[in-house]
Amino acid sequence: MEKRAAAARIGKLKEEIWRLNRAYFIENKPKASEDVRDALKQELIALEKEYPDLVTPDSPTQRVGAPLDGRLPKVRHLSPKESLQDAFSREEMEDWMDQMRRALGKDQEQFECIVELKIDGLNISLVYERKDGTYRLLRALTRGNGIEGEDVTHTVRTVEALPLSFAVQEDDKLPRYLEISGEVYMTKAALKHLNKDLPDAEKFANPRNAAAGSVRQLDPQVTAERDLSIFCYALDPQGADALGILAQKELMEFLLEKGFPIHQGYKMCTSIEAIQKVFDGWKKEREQLPFDIDGIVIKVNDRRMQKDLGSTAKAPRWARAYKFPAEQKTARILDIQLQVGRTGAITPVAHLTPTLVSGSTVARATLHNADEIERQDVRIGDTVVIQKAGDVIPEVVEVLKNLRPHGTKPFHYPKHCPSCGSNLERPEGEVVHRCPNPKCAAARQERIEHFASRHAMNIEGLGKETVELLLEEGLITDPADIFSLAAEDLMGLPLFKEKKATNLMESIERARHVPLERFLFALGIRHIGREIAEILSRRIHWPAEKKEVEVTEAVGPQTSLFGEGRKKVKLHGITMESIVTTLQKISHEEISALDGIGPVVADALKEWIADEDNRDLLHKFGQADLLALQPEGSHAPQIFAGKTFVLTGTLPTLSREQAKSLIKERGGKVSSSVSKKTDYVLVGAEPGSKADDAQKLGVKMIEEKEFLKML
Repeated sequence: MEKRAAAARIGKLKEEIWRLNRAYFIENKPKASEDVRDALKQELIALEKEYPDLVTPDSPTQRVGAPLDGRLPKVRHLSPKESLQDAFSREEMEDWMDQMRRALGKDQEQFECIVELKIDGLNISLVYERKDGTYRLLRALTRGNGIEGEDVTHTVRTVEALPLSFAVQEDDKLPRYLEISGEVYMTKAALKHLNKDLPDAEKFANPRNAAAGSVRQLDPQVTAERDLSIFCYALDPQGADALGILAQKELMEFLLEKGFPIHQGYKMCTSIEAIQKVFDGWKKEREQLPFDIDGIVIKVNDRRMQKDLGSTAKAPRWARAYKFPAEQKTARILDIQLQVGRTGAITPVAHLTPTLVSGSTVARATLHNADEIERQDVRIGDTVVIQKAGDVIPEVVEVLKNLRPHGTKPFHYPKHCPSCGSNLERPEGEVVHRCPNPKCAAARQERIEHFASRHAMNIEGLGKETVELLLEEGLITDPADIFSLAAEDLMGLPLFKEKKATNLMESIERARHVPLERFLFALGIRHIGREIAEILSRRIHWPAEKKEVEVTEAVGPQTSLFGEGRKKVKLHGITMESIVTTLQKISHEEISALDGIGPVVADALKEWIADEDNRDLLHKFGQADLLALQPEGSHAPQIFAGKTFVLTGTLPTLSREQAKSLIKERGGKVSSSVSKKTDYVLVGAEPGSKADDAQKLGVKMIEEKEFLKML
């Protein structure tokens, strides 16, 4: 999206998000589900990331919580209120764990985390003032905009479960004020009782809105009659320090000791596997709970680590809200069209009436292949059940044939490519139709987008719209042409201003020298994903050489568009010519014999390099000075071939990544969990539950000293 369109879209998104927030948080009459608001906010985050100069202080991404409605007094919080960043998949949770490891400079695989329920209620900050050894409730505030909230002391005092005071040992070191955070909620039974006597137009949609509306009543008597509850879970950092609280679990125990209601079903976890198990358990049991939850909250237990990790402008880096996916939804099929992938694979796609699924509006869903369409008898006009495969890719899972309109006809799979018109082929033994034309425009664009993607060459700024524009303008015809682009080529295009052109040129320059495994993945060869590309990069002998290349250095705040700030360095890598020679020379049998590869990958690799156009592409990359960086130690003897390792605890001298590299370089695999198929568990200091699992299953455990002897 070009900047002017992005600015207009950002303006509309902000207006809509605040309109929906006001309806949800203040008027207690939601006009859209939380999933819809999440989807709009994620789109806004993405646009602001692409155009950071369009971020304004009043953006919903920069302010925590809901706007104030002006009826109740506004009071400034003792400290700014933060909002939790959401995760919607295990992969996002693993990425978060990796981010924390990098931030702390630690290679340990696990953190001790406390897992709490994410209560669907109204966040409240409770300020207690100390007098004569007793803290008494002074004020209760809504989160508001994170800086100031509404004073709702008069209604929160009516929540019977909340202590209005608690005693402490007299100590002058204790602060005058303590701020405790919690979630005011209404049970499902209380909502049912409340709605029973309300006119239809005034009934609350869910317990969360009922709780919010009750807390904001001007008359506390009305609130007192509505049976509100509260769970507390946080204490301001200064207060926790003064009380000597070193961990979140200690904080929860302190709150419970002082009479504050907490949810005592929290769990202590030391691995993603354990967290996922808790998530899956509550996902199944959530309907049996007396109150609503929309996920779980995971926090690093150690408060010293929390401080080291710190926060972004609005969210702690040491906590995540892991949210449940939405349920299946129904939609009508308006059309069925074919989509061409980078390898020529044809995917039938159902175009749907826009429908909210797992937090986003879905307008298209995959139908997989011709066999699946025939099996389900999917027709244009049908009403279908849709869900997100792995909560990511929308798919049709069922046809509601009772709702089928009269006159619909079975779908006949097209015989020609929708892009180039070539006759589609279906190789024997495969379920997927393919376009055999290597010059197909649709497949070409998909290949270039894949080449530039994050896990491949990671050329930021080269997304779908930009690739499409560059192809239309004739500036590129294949991935190698990307490296011939000049800043002057970009400056006249509608999507580009100087800053965007500069950023793209810098990203292209960085991509001239990438690890071999990423380059192999970027080529888009069939059956060669990230893991296979890494195996090939490490287990094939690639002749490497030191080559003098130019790299770009930043000059001042940014690098010049016109090549200033460059220097020559020597890099140890594999030239494109060497890649061509190696792939031509290595036999099908040699590739198939590599652990984790097999004949299917060998076929794909040999077929790809046998194509003259593909060899020409590699030579063209060479002319553009691309150099694939050699994996270190890739020629080590394969002593661990066929062996699976699991790592746990902190090793004396090796980092976790170093240990993993030593194993992989020698043909071994590293798994995140212990099973009967595990050969060794490499144990360090303070091992987690994996050591217990190894002992139960009789898996051999070794320490670093023994491991190094094996090398």
